[in-house]
Amino acid sequence: MSHFAATCRRISRAPRTLVSRVLSRQRSTATKRDQWFVDYHSDHARQVVGLRDKTDERLKLFRVEDIAGKRVLDAGCNMGAIVNHCMKLGARQVTGLDFDSAAVQRARGLYSDPTSAFRCDDLDNPLAALEPHDTVMFLSVYGTKELEDRNSILSRLAGLSQVMYFEGHHGDDPRDYAWVLLKYGGFQTIEFLGYTNDELREDSVGRPFFRCDRKPRDVGFLPGFIADHSHIDATLKVAVVGRSGAGKSHLARQLADDRRCEGVTILDDVNDPDRIHAAQRLVLFDYRAGTYIDQIDALFFLDVDENVRLKRFADDPVRQDDYNALLRTPPVRSNFLSFFRIEARQDG
Repeated sequence: MSHFAATCRRISRAPRTLVSRVLSRQRSTATKRDQWFVDYHSDHARQVVGLRDKTDERLKLFRVEDIAGKRVLDAGCNMGAIVNHCMKLGARQVTGLDFDSAAVQRARGLYSDPTSAFRCDDLDNPLAALEPHDTVMFLSVYGTKELEDRNSILSRLAGLSQVMYFEGHHGDDPRDYAWVLLKYGGFQTIEFLGYTNDELREDSVGRPFFRCDRKPRDVGFLPGFIADHSHIDATLKVAVVGRSGAGKSHLARQLADDRRCEGVTILDDVNDPDRIHAAQRLVLFDYRAGTYIDQIDALFFLDVDENVRLKRFADDPVRQDDYNALLRTPPVRSNFLSFFRIEARQDG
């Protein structure tokens, strides 16, 4: 308890040392060390009170189907609280990995179980052998000062998994994280789930939290997404982009006739700032929609098989000109919270 109290006093004197501004600004690194937040998580069943005590909100965001019966890796596991939670949810095997040998030893003492294993290693080391897992947890690790090559680590961890849960840090823009996940993760879906508690900082809205996966979705996913979110959110800005011939205009017409999208403004190739700004719930179809809206709640990329696309241009000189002009993938920038790749229908 004395160690815990001393740590709290140190944090209260210099709270901002806990967070590193790394997304696109400061890139400083710190010396890696042991004995760093050994009592970081709480486990009241074991009478352990850590610095992050109110984590129930975060645990509720994990989906049981991503963990039950699956192999799970918690990269940056600290004292093993998330590993323990995954075991409770029925994971087939859970591996916790951390650089801090003291934290790993603490985790082994708390959560010794045949279905769990704890490993001390350095994610910055490209020789660190990491096996494929169904689900990877990368929670409040990306922005720590101790990492030397955080984007390489993110890319390698993403490549191991079908599903990744990602938690950012206090004060960082979730759109910056969504952009990083798109650039280095290679996921079909990057879903912003909101903010989790950050009781280390009273002035914090929380930590951005994402779920990413590689599950392909078709165009039928879009109207359901709009219906679900338009009932919850007072405002909703959705952009749908895709290469010429992907079928954006056809999909826009379908949505306009879909009763699930009542009360939603649907614009197709209408780059009118006044109409875009005035719409409370908007779905905008445009090749460059990802570039001229300041903040997008969800960005959809409508993908299409190239052979199907060429077939749609056959014997249509106007469309062929469009094809030559818009051959490339549509441009995007870091202005979205969630990203979904959806597959166009393959029928002509």
